Amino acid sequence: MKYLLYFLPLLISVSCSNAEHSHESEETTPHHHTDEITLMPETAKRFGVETSIVELGDFCETVTVSGEIYPEVNQEYTISATKNGIVNFLRGINIGSKIIKGEPVANISSNTVIGGDDDIKAKITLENAEREYNRMTALYEEKIITERDYIAAKEAFQQAQNAYKPQTSAPVSAVTGIVTSIYVNNGAYVEVGMPIATISAGNSLILRADLPERFGKLPITDANFKLQYATDTVYNVAALGGKLLSRDALTTSSAGYLPVYFKFNNDNNIIANSFAEVFLKGNVRHNVLSIPISALTEEQGDYFVYEKVDAECYVKHLISVGATDGYRIEVLSGIAPEMEIVTNGAIIVKLAANAGAVPGHSHEH
Repeated sequence: MKYLLYFLPLLISVSCSNAEHSHESEETTPHHHTDEITLMPETAKRFGVETSIVELGDFCETVTVSGEIYPEVNQEYTISATKNGIVNFLRGINIGSKIIKGEPVANISSNTVIGGDDDIKAKITLENAEREYNRMTALYEEKIITERDYIAAKEAFQQAQNAYKPQTSAPVSAVTGIVTSIYVNNGAYVEVGMPIATISAGNSLILRADLPERFGKLPITDANFKLQYATDTVYNVAALGGKLLSRDALTTSSAGYLPVYFKFNNDNNIIANSFAEVFLKGNVRHNVLSIPISALTEEQGDYFVYEKVDAECYVKHLISVGATDGYRIEVLSGIAPEMEIVTNGAIIVKLAANAGAVPGHSHEH
């Protein structure tokens, strides 16, 4: 962005009055505006400014609600600590990471724990007991020690063998899947059996959307959603091979809401147990004026779009908006069909408007 701010004043110019333009009469020139923004075509192309014609079209009844993604039942598996000690997750193991069956997820070390590593101590005890047993066996064969001493050494060796049952320091995944939860931080102390991570093994996920009761009669057909950790990406349930499962009065986290459930296939980019903004879609409405979300710019709660009036001039329009499906937004006022508006790169035109006028600029339509 800092490069855009540096170069744009050199490449664009802004005119804020008719005195800086040479225009034909208003009767013969349909696009005659004050506050025009001049952006040269080569600059617009360089920075990816694109336009499209505003048209009336189909747009679904839409309600925007909150929701959450869940793994399908019986498809979550917990990885537990295999010993007492300090846990350190392997490089690359984070929420959302894909993991293969049998692959380790962390190392657990007891070296720095008070009392030391029980496995190491048991191993040392076994090695000492084995040496003593071998020594006593040789002495017993030479009739130097009694049978009682020999049996005592043998029993001590057997006890040390039974006590030494080393536990792996690297917990592994029992399934192939996606890491959906991590319960402890690197460097934390864990005890054997303590959960340290959860793996979702299934390819199917459940989306629950909390629909306010006042919209209970909305004939829901589909849904779009954006994840809390990736708000620039919009997913469509149907496009993910999904479908509506149910909508009823099952228990929800909040009174006054009805849960709506969808099932869809994970594309390996969606993390279970994450929150989402959900756009529930109802009946199709016809002859609705809507534009892509990317066409909007926002200033202190107001929304604006930029109309392209000729090859190098743009005009800013304040608009009133309605419902959105995550991809497009309904426009209630401010623009009309057949206008050509900026749909990609609106921020570039906005920067051009704020870059300041270039003295001596003259433009003819």
